[in-house]
Amino acid sequence: MARHVVEASLGAAYRGHWPSRVVRALGMQRRVRVRHHSIATPRWPAGMRPLRLAFASDLHAGPTTHPSLLDEAFERLAAAQADLILLGGDYVFLTADHIGEIERRLARLRAPLGIHAVLGNHDLWADDQAIVDALTRGGARVLVNERACLPAPFEHVMLAGLDDPWTGVRASRPHFLPDDPVRIVLVHAPEALLHLEDEPFELALCGHTHGGHIALPGGIPILVPGPLSRRYAHGRYELTGQRTLIVSRGVGGTEVALRWNADPDILVVEVGR
Repeated sequence: MARHVVEASLGAAYRGHWPSRVVRALGMQRRVRVRHHSIATPRWPAGMRPLRLAFASDLHAGPTTHPSLLDEAFERLAAAQADLILLGGDYVFLTADHIGEIERRLARLRAPLGIHAVLGNHDLWADDQAIVDALTRGGARVLVNERACLPAPFEHVMLAGLDDPWTGVRASRPHFLPDDPVRIVLVHAPEALLHLEDEPFELALCGHTHGGHIALPGGIPILVPGPLSRRYAHGRYELTGQRTLIVSRGVGGTEVALRWNADPDILVVEVGR
C-alpha cells in the first residue's frame, strides 16, 4: 500500500515528464555506453564461431527517462549486430501506460536468433500481463522460469530466463538439465544467485542495480537495495565454479532522472571457446 501511495504521488508530481526534460535541457543527460566482454568456455564446440549477444536492462519508460535516451539505447542495440538480443526487465516506471514506447522501438530491432526478455520488479508492480503482451507484439519472447534452446548453429546453447527474484515466482531447481552444454542465465537482479546456489552456468546477465544511479567517483554506489545488489553493483564478477556474472547499470531513471558516476549502458558479450 505504501508503495502505491508513493508511486501515485510521483506520477502526479512528474506530470508532463518534466524531470527528464529538465535533465536533458541542462545538458546533464548521460550518453549510453557500450561495454564489451568476452567469455571463454571449454564446453564450446571446437571450430564454432563465438555467439555475439547484446543485453539491455532497466529501460524504465516514463517521466524520468527521456525518449531520446531510449532512442540511443535501441540504436546501440541495433549497431551491435548481435546474433541474439536479451532484455533484463524493468521496461517502465510507475505504470504500464508507457510500455508502448518500448514496443515501438523493439519492433524495429532484428536479431538472427531472436529477442528474449524477462520481467523486473517494476513490471510486476505495474501490469505484467500488459507488458508481456506489448513485448510479444514487439517481437520478443518473454521467459518466465523457462528454458530456451537457441536455433542452429548455436543449438548447444541453453538460455534460462528466470522471473524477478524480488517479486516474481521462484523457479524450482535445477534450472538446467545435466546434458545442457553451454548455459546462459537471463534474470533481472543479482539476487537470483540466491536461487541458483551452486548450479553451474557459463554466463549470467542482469541489471536492477543502476550502478547506484547516483554514485561516488569511481562508480562506488551510494545506495543500492539488497545485499547481493550492493555486492554486485555493476560490472563483471568471476564466481566459484568458473561462472561469470555481468551486471549492467541499465538505461533509464526511476525516482530521479539524473545519473551521476553511473552512466547508462548496454552490454555486448561474445561467448566462445
